[in-house]
Amino acid sequence: MKKIYWRPKTVSRTALTLIASVAVAGLAIVENVRVERKTRYYDEKLAATEMAARGMEKLYLTRVELGYAIDPTLDPGRSGMVGLTNSPVTSMVGDLPSKLASANPNFAAIFVDMLKETGVQEGDVVAVGISGSFPALNLCMFSALETLGAKPIVIASGSSSQWGANIPELLWIDMERILYDEGIIKTRSIAASLGGDNDRGLGLPENGIEIIRKSIENNKLPLIEKRVKDSADERMKLYQQNAAQKPIKCYINIGGGVVSTGRALGKESFKTGVNLLPPPNIDQIDGVAPRFIREGIPVIHIVNAALIAEQNGLPVPPTTYPEIGSGPVFIVNDYNRVLTAILLVLIVGGLYGFIRSDVGFRLLRVASPKKTSGPPEPMV
Repeated sequence: MKKIYWRPKTVSRTALTLIASVAVAGLAIVENVRVERKTRYYDEKLAATEMAARGMEKLYLTRVELGYAIDPTLDPGRSGMVGLTNSPVTSMVGDLPSKLASANPNFAAIFVDMLKETGVQEGDVVAVGISGSFPALNLCMFSALETLGAKPIVIASGSSSQWGANIPELLWIDMERILYDEGIIKTRSIAASLGGDNDRGLGLPENGIEIIRKSIENNKLPLIEKRVKDSADERMKLYQQNAAQKPIKCYINIGGGVVSTGRALGKESFKTGVNLLPPPNIDQIDGVAPRFIREGIPVIHIVNAALIAEQNGLPVPPTTYPEIGSGPVFIVNDYNRVLTAILLVLIVGGLYGFIRSDVGFRLLRVASPKKTSGPPEPMV
């Protein structure tokens, strides 16, 4: 026996208004009732950032002991990671907003994300080329690599652009040794060059070159002092030798080293951040990063710290010392997924009840007074 029931031919305006009201109210609720959610790799990010913060604190104290006061107009966060405007080891002009933005240990969390994007895992060998221009970023990258259990092979250059590691008694390779001796990091460079123009200190005053040479010698590092192409050959050879036949999974450049990036053209051609594919003009560039990416090895290119900070919600510049573990790189303000699902079920259920079945119609009839006159309703 067939079931016979009554239903209006068209959907009730009252029902549509009710559903629309629920949908609008639901949208307002979902937009305003949000929850905080930890981002991916939260624990690794926090551990790396804490390591970087310990390193920055140590370097701050070392700088003060050496008698170099912090200038609050240049380093409002008093991080101690912003160097001098000029010194004998300053190789070129620097970008102050980027230098200020870099003095933030939370960069270590950003670097965890970048390394994960390139596929670096525990035990992987990673080649690194750094200058002294961004000592805070060098430290953050070391922290990220060590937290993930990667094995970095680092070649450094001794000079620095403005506001980098350009205190004559505290070059980057000195900072690295101090942090290593304190047990804060486990990584040290395997060799160093003079840096600067052509990576051979061209343009630096004689006393600046002498300071860098002495620092490289005191830190017991082999000196790389060759023409650009030969220096790139030497660096590639050292990376392969120290990788001990394990594949190199990623190359990281921090700063504007001419051998590392492939002169100014290479520095501009690689995009800031992760490069999984070669730049379009790769055939015109020679250097360590171009050689690695031609072999299909990802390159992380770090030069514009202010841009990276802006893209990841870090302050540019920090006006106070940054809070560890804060910002969207750690916590995002996300939709409440449970609440969203409940409201979605209500809306879909309402549509089904009023349009595809007679349930809604019956509910409205119960809620409305019975008609005593008028035309008969159509039978379905």
